[in-house]
Amino acid sequence: MPLRTLLRLTKRVLHQSRLSLHRLRLDALGADCAIESGVSLQYPDRIRIGSGSRIGRNAALRANTEERPGITLGRDVSIQDYVIINANRGQVSLGDRSWLGPFCLVYGNGGVHIGCNVLVAAHTTINSVSHSAERCDIPINDQPVLIDPITIEDDVWIGLNAVILQGVTIGRGAIVGAGAVVTKSLPPWSIAVGVPAKVTGRREGAPAAASGRSAG
Repeated sequence: MPLRTLLRLTKRVLHQSRLSLHRLRLDALGADCAIESGVSLQYPDRIRIGSGSRIGRNAALRANTEERPGITLGRDVSIQDYVIINANRGQVSLGDRSWLGPFCLVYGNGGVHIGCNVLVAAHTTINSVSHSAERCDIPINDQPVLIDPITIEDDVWIGLNAVILQGVTIGRGAIVGAGAVVTKSLPPWSIAVGVPAKVTGRREGAPAAASGRSAG
């Protein structure tokens, strides 16, 4: 047997063994999934992964929450290499065919709900928590945390290095430019860029009835 064929077969056997192990630990694991080497699945009994989904090398899913499920991936979801998803007492969900690029970071403290067919480019941060800093007589670290849910509706495209902050809803079909910092909700089909992100346009051909709150 040629060495290349032997290596391919060995890789396939290792992958199937890895999946079998994960299937015993996870709350749910659908068919035809791929979980690459180095993936960390913490609190696996609170993680659900839909059929056809892929989790890239060295990604980390941490469902450290009392909520069940803590992390839910729909069907055909793609989590690229080195993504970190922390439920942090909240819940994180991604709808069918959504995609998180390499090195994305998701903090689910206040709840993060991402719809279907959402594209999130590399190095984006989605953060549903911040710190109170009203008092100066005690360290910020000792003051209350502020949490608020984030909702990203279907068919949204978020560019490289964007930051999505707590309390934001990004409407269906919206586009967020690279490097934008989204601090206010964006209406459906809008195009937003800048720091802080502001709506600069609307996608051509978008439904006329689209509505929503704009970024100030």
